[in-house]
Amino acid sequence: MTERDYLRHLNKIAQKFFPPEDKLPRGRTETLRQAKRFLKIKEQRIKQRHRTGSFSGAEICRMRSDMIDLLVRILWDESVAALPAEARAKLNVSVIAHGGYGRRVMSPGSDVDLTFMFPGNSGKVSNDVVQLIRDYLLYFYDLKFKVGHGSRSVGECIKLANENMETKTALMEARFITGQKQAWEEFRARFDKECMEGQEADFLKLRQIDLSTRHTKYENTPFVQEPHVKNGCGGLRDYQNLIWMTYARHRTLNPKDLVTLGLISKKGWKEVEQGYDFILRVRNEMHYTEKRAEDLLTLRLQGPVATNLGYRHKRILRRIEALMHEYYTATRDILQRSNEVMDRFHLQALETSSKGKLMNFMARRKAEKQQESFDGFQRKHERVYAEGPSIFKDDPERMMRLFLHTQKRHLRLSPDLFQLIQDNFRLVDTSFRYSKTNRETFETILSHKGDAARTLRQMHRVGFLGRYMPEFGALTTLVQHEFFHLYTADEHTLRTIDKLDELSDPNLKGVELFQQLFHDLHQPYVLYLALLLHDAGRAANKKTHSDESTTLAAAVARRLQVKGERRRLLLFLVDNHLLMYRTATTKSLDDPQVIEEFVNIVRTKENLDTLLLMTYADSKGTSDKSWSGYKEASIRQLYHSALRFMNAPADFMRQVQVPLVDLKKQVLRLMGSGYEAEVDAHFRHMPPSYFNFREAEFIARHLRQFRLFFEQLIHEEAAAGLLPVMVWEDHVDQGYSELTVVCWDRHLLLARISGALAAESINILSADLYQRADHLVLDTFRVCNTNFAAVTTKSARNRIEESVRKAFSGRTFDFGEAIAQKLGKSATMLDAIGDEIPQRVYVNNNLSPDHTVLELQLVDRLALLYDLFMAIGRLGHNVTHARISTEKGVAIDAIYVQDAQSQKITDREQLDELADAVKVAAGLLPAPRPRPSPTPEVRPETKLEAKPAPIR
Repeated sequence: MTERDYLRHLNKIAQKFFPPEDKLPRGRTETLRQAKRFLKIKEQRIKQRHRTGSFSGAEICRMRSDMIDLLVRILWDESVAALPAEARAKLNVSVIAHGGYGRRVMSPGSDVDLTFMFPGNSGKVSNDVVQLIRDYLLYFYDLKFKVGHGSRSVGECIKLANENMETKTALMEARFITGQKQAWEEFRARFDKECMEGQEADFLKLRQIDLSTRHTKYENTPFVQEPHVKNGCGGLRDYQNLIWMTYARHRTLNPKDLVTLGLISKKGWKEVEQGYDFILRVRNEMHYTEKRAEDLLTLRLQGPVATNLGYRHKRILRRIEALMHEYYTATRDILQRSNEVMDRFHLQALETSSKGKLMNFMARRKAEKQQESFDGFQRKHERVYAEGPSIFKDDPERMMRLFLHTQKRHLRLSPDLFQLIQDNFRLVDTSFRYSKTNRETFETILSHKGDAARTLRQMHRVGFLGRYMPEFGALTTLVQHEFFHLYTADEHTLRTIDKLDELSDPNLKGVELFQQLFHDLHQPYVLYLALLLHDAGRAANKKTHSDESTTLAAAVARRLQVKGERRRLLLFLVDNHLLMYRTATTKSLDDPQVIEEFVNIVRTKENLDTLLLMTYADSKGTSDKSWSGYKEASIRQLYHSALRFMNAPADFMRQVQVPLVDLKKQVLRLMGSGYEAEVDAHFRHMPPSYFNFREAEFIARHLRQFRLFFEQLIHEEAAAGLLPVMVWEDHVDQGYSELTVVCWDRHLLLARISGALAAESINILSADLYQRADHLVLDTFRVCNTNFAAVTTKSARNRIEESVRKAFSGRTFDFGEAIAQKLGKSATMLDAIGDEIPQRVYVNNNLSPDHTVLELQLVDRLALLYDLFMAIGRLGHNVTHARISTEKGVAIDAIYVQDAQSQKITDREQLDELADAVKVAAGLLPAPRPRPSPTPEVRPETKLEAKPAPIR
């Protein structure tokens, strides 16, 4: 159906609801009734056309725009007809569409933007006109449209356009709909003269600033996990910005004219057009799915959008990956091509400026100095140009050298050279990849410590890097649904190199350790290459990628002739790039066996130093929240412990095994007289692991807290005296607070505390849990708020403490309702695809000699720990230690468990029972049906005992 055919069809349908022979006015009630019927039928048919996929996104938007045009005219005629004859005769108003409606881009949730325009410069109008516009707009509110409107004279519109950039761009694409044409014709005659002529340079500059600001807000990349389809990089606003800038330079609103003007190739324009149409189609579906305007393509929304757009993959994750791959390709093309056009505009302005001004001798010498010829290229305006179209055919290896030139001279590719490289990609073949000259040049690029990322990004942006290194090229726009990854695989990889390069900045604060290690790094080439390849295995689409990445790294090492120690370091880094992070965030760093096992894998200081740098870059490149102060502190602790073990293993073990007699004497000296019995009990009853790496001051603080608990027992009434004593300590710089709890052990103790924290939206980062032989417990929770900051406000602490006390005041407790209120409708932003994300519960009896370790990888939700601790406690087991790593969307936890006799669980039935209980709590298995009991046991509520059984 052509556009003309559709308009003819639309008018024919409209005449059934609004017959032309009807006498106006029909009356508000009848007009509104018919308008609702017409709108309902047309909206449904447009939605059906969209869902069939037989119409493009732009066509669907135009259909809706044309439908609204028709309503605007019909309702205006009805409203005008209701005026007195005298008022109708004097009426002189142009009804103008502006903004998205003006450009005929109306998604299902778009606003109807209208301007009621009057001739001249005065905005004064009669009361009849004011009432007319008011009554007219009521139709749209009754029809549930969101209306953006203004009533202004032509002069006021011109004045506002010159004061406000958004108004200028909205009116630039304004369109006459109905009413009298006098004001509209005056506006078109004045707009270019008064708003554009002589202001082009300023307009382009302001558009560039707006573009840069907006891109910064949205991560400076289109490859984010949850993109904003309108304002994100490469989104609809970038396409619109291209139109506005073209209008400023060439007075055309048709972006196809860019091809005629020589500002973009036919291939480039086709990419832009296809990308724009696809994004509109996605946006339309987002609005239909949400039944409202929505421009953030969230993880929750991606599944329904992919399904409704017709992706037919069997699994929803595959459908999402296909959708997002196409989306990222579209936004990448729009971003690159719009940047190309804007760069041409900028270069044209520079050329015009240099020709139009008489430069003095010094300025001319400076300009000449900035221009040079080298290796078949020319430098001009801080860009590199080709001296001729055959430079790469004459010498294919020049393509690799080009990027070394851009690195050394800090140059950008000119738009023409960008296109020339892509036209010669066929030269990047097997012999090119195995060329000794090329690999030496590539090594030189990656050996430039602190300045590799900029060059690699330029190589990737033009598409060269993925062709030279196909192992990396397979990651291009690859969607990562591994929980906390915010970017596509290629963008994440390049961001890790960005973060490594940042360490060369002397103004960067708080990273002195990493900067020193980076400064002392002997093999920057190997580390940069390892970062390029550390996630290469993700393209294989397997649950774990490290092994596949290592295999690919070995193939690259053969091709690039990376041998000997350099090859061993490369494969070590790729194979173990998650080792340090996982050890620090899932295992007890107070356990000397953990440190020893880690050192046995790392082996050398060079490996340790380089792995720390890689861990830093990988975590920072994953997301800002992946490198919190708490996690950095844990990784630093692991690094320094490993270093001490490497330097002197015997001394390290002696430090762990400090004679308790000496440590006890130090604590007694700190505590003073009157604490002898308590110190003696503490050292006699606390488990040996508690004293690992513990200093006397640390133990003294705990003893004072125990004293507070005993004093409470004496002075308070029976029930109140048994409540826990809680002490807070803030670590603001590291983004967490420590909550230490002292009390008698009791049934489901950890569930009570974790439930109280969850009910207040507090995250548990890790926990050290100690049970004394006299049934007292000392549990330390490292916690943060939803902003990953320390819990420093007094009111929040008071609410948490009160919630804990309520949970301890009786045998029964339930945080379900409070937690449900925090959860709202969605337990997690991954709820739409949570069933397909790889989750696991692994019962490991080999990790620790004294504990059964639950290794968990689960879709995160509020109160997950509460449910897990409840499940473990109901089986009568104790949780003695927990490392909780909560990232965006996932909990990666290690929970150390013993039975009621403080022993490792070895019975197979008990291990299976534990695994099933945890899986039920995590939602991986359905809850078992309760078995009917012939004689139900009725247990009366008993009073709280002073020493309940040690079941946690």
